[in-house]
Amino acid sequence: MSWVSIFTSTLPLLAILFYVVPIVFVIWFLLRFIRLQQERNDILRSILKKLDQRNQ
Repeated sequence: MSWVSIFTSTLPLLAILFYVVPIVFVIWFLLRFIRLQQERNDILRSILKKLDQRNQ
C-alpha cells in the first residue's frame, strides 16, 4: 500500500471528525454551563434564605 491510498482511505474519517468533535464539544460545554448555573443558583438561594432569616 502506498501512502496515497492510506491517506485517501483515512480522509473520510478525518472529515467526519471535523464535524463530530465540535458538536460534541459544544454539547459538553452547554451541559457544563447549565450545571454551573444551577450550582450558582443553589448558592444564591441559600444566601437569600440566610439574609431573609436575619431580617426577620
